[in-house]
Amino acid sequence: MLEFNVGRAFKPVFATDKLIIDIVGGRGRGGSYFGTDYFLYLLTTARYFRGCFLRQAFNDIRDSLFKDFKDRIEEHDLPPSLFHINESEMRIAYLPNGNTIISKGFVTSSNRTAKLKSLAGITHVLIEEANEVSEEQFDQLLLSLRTKKAEKIKAIRIFNPPPKRHWIWKGYNLTESDTKGYYSYAPKSDSNIEMCFATYLDNVGNLNAEYIATLNKLKDRPEQYNTIVRGLISDGNVGRIYSGFKHCTAAEWSAVDSRTVYAVDFGYSEDPTATIAVKWKDNKLFIKELTYNSGMDDLTIAKRWVDLGVTYRDLIIADYGNGGDVRIHNLRSGGGVRGGTSRTTPICARGLAFSTPKKGREA
Repeated sequence: MLEFNVGRAFKPVFATDKLIIDIVGGRGRGGSYFGTDYFLYLLTTARYFRGCFLRQAFNDIRDSLFKDFKDRIEEHDLPPSLFHINESEMRIAYLPNGNTIISKGFVTSSNRTAKLKSLAGITHVLIEEANEVSEEQFDQLLLSLRTKKAEKIKAIRIFNPPPKRHWIWKGYNLTESDTKGYYSYAPKSDSNIEMCFATYLDNVGNLNAEYIATLNKLKDRPEQYNTIVRGLISDGNVGRIYSGFKHCTAAEWSAVDSRTVYAVDFGYSEDPTATIAVKWKDNKLFIKELTYNSGMDDLTIAKRWVDLGVTYRDLIIADYGNGGDVRIHNLRSGGGVRGGTSRTTPICARGLAFSTPKKGREA
């Protein structure tokens, strides 16, 4: 008989009748560990279980939920012969009872909205980085979960608290905390949400001393400590305005005799795609905002950049995470954005020059 040890913060998952379970709080709380361990428990013990790992981009599942789940199998010392694991599709079957787990992205490799009709038989979904998902995408997901073969269907969302204006807080009551500009939160009484809140303090037995020390060092940076460690919600204004910057005119920008480098942070649905032009001269940094718009697909981005004067010779620095790698590939190769526009938008045919941060480092 397998033995599963569950932290106190996550025990409500086993008793709740709520449709949505939010595993939220500070870093180091063990949310992803619990989520994958819970799925292993269901996979091996439930009479009928059809699980699904979900992230905004399908490829991001491989090094997160899928890898973590395989680690849980090893940690419980389960024989590999009990499982059939399809590495390419990230599917897992438990052979003794036929229970299965599949993996899906809300968007496809070509950055199009994925069809979730195949989730009709799913009993449980586990969504990592759920704050990256749009409200429309999540609503469509819930409409796809309609099997009659399970008594309870569950949508488990794992996320670090986004700012106050994020759609995910619509089902919550927010309360001013003891720190100005930050809020605590609890599900509304009429919502269909069960919240499991935890911080690293609920998980210290599983963390090494070095990691705990790193979290505690953030006390010197209150804006990060309150959200990353304490798991509070910021009002969205804290830390958004940097000191030491001065406005310059368009003429002053043009007069800076320096190479222009571009930087982009891709957005999805509600999240904007932000593009800036950067110059460096005489130990001064000059920044010009070019785009800050939501709902931009690859072709729209390419056309907009062309209008702004970006060419295939220009260097663009981009964040490859959360599906950015797919967009970079499309814009770099031109393969995902041509659509018969190579004459009117040559950049779509020739592609762009991208540079990305090394893996393991934050952009």
